[in-house]
Amino acid sequence: MQPVSPCIKFRTDCRGSIAPSSCACSPVTIPVHVDVLVPKDPTDEFAGLKSHTSELRRVDATYDIYGIFCEPDTTVSSRNKDVVQLLVHGITYTGQYWSPPVEEFRNYSCAAFSCAHGAYSSLAVDALGVGLSSRPMNASDVQYPTSSAALSQVPRHLKTTPLLPGVPAFNKVIGIGHSAGSGLLNFGAIVEGSQSPFDGLILTASLSTAVDLNISSLPGLTSARDADPLRWNTLDPAYFTATNRSIFYPADPSTFSPRMVLLDEFTEDVGTVGIFAQTTTTSLTTGYTGPVAKVVGSEDQLFCVGTDRCRDVAALTAAERTLWPAAKSFEVVVEQGSGHDMNLDFFAEGPFNMFVQFVKQFSE
Repeated sequence: MQPVSPCIKFRTDCRGSIAPSSCACSPVTIPVHVDVLVPKDPTDEFAGLKSHTSELRRVDATYDIYGIFCEPDTTVSSRNKDVVQLLVHGITYTGQYWSPPVEEFRNYSCAAFSCAHGAYSSLAVDALGVGLSSRPMNASDVQYPTSSAALSQVPRHLKTTPLLPGVPAFNKVIGIGHSAGSGLLNFGAIVEGSQSPFDGLILTASLSTAVDLNISSLPGLTSARDADPLRWNTLDPAYFTATNRSIFYPADPSTFSPRMVLLDEFTEDVGTVGIFAQTTTTSLTTGYTGPVAKVVGSEDQLFCVGTDRCRDVAALTAAERTLWPAAKSFEVVVEQGSGHDMNLDFFAEGPFNMFVQFVKQFSE
């Protein structure tokens, strides 16, 4: 179980100075209903979008999606109170990715930064099958269609129902994803197009045109119940975890804290074979009409290192843009120095600033 704090006590800027908290946080649970068709074979790389009906089966179920809601406290302007960010973690992570504990006088919390620097609220969720959200017994139920559909119900809830006493429904929801979390947001955009409940998408650590990415080279992937029998011995063997996290950081060990890697390993969670196999689904064109931004780290060992892909930002933008022909606007940013887990290295404030800028732009 991930640790939950009722509030973020301190924030730290890039110069190491500590200021009083500007963010108050509370745990929430949102019930969602999904009724989707998924491939009978969870390794179907296009998640059933190109499958014959006989190759699909129905998942009709109600799940609970757990999250931590953070809002600016009374010391910060509430001018952006009608906007909320929905933060979606990557594979083998939980919503804690967006607000890990303060480490070595640095604050790696995207939620706290958003409160302090943009006065924006955020909801960091645990995806379906992960953390404190519902975990189906059958791991093959957790595929892109189910996880993305469950995720898309959250902004609809946020726009129609008060999340907590004193927190009215929001007018705009901006989705911010990390890695496979970006993939889930991308899949929702493919399926729902102009009917998407998201008013803008910020997709990090995810490139759809990275055709030479060998995702199977990820080290340490193993069945979760074998990796940690005390914690996961009852899980379907198709739930897995990544015990070696080094590829998620820059290759230069001086650019991140070794203690953060230890925390990362201590709080690792699970993914499923379906979510892993269906990552290439994001190479399909989407009819989404809202604004889109992609943010990737120059030292991302999965997408950038060892290639020239991230050096020519204009060419990268043009390539990625082809898959979003209906988007209101589209931009790619390469954050210099950042790794795949851009929130967890010493350059985190750069991406955090970029997120706030895009949320402001998309909310106007």
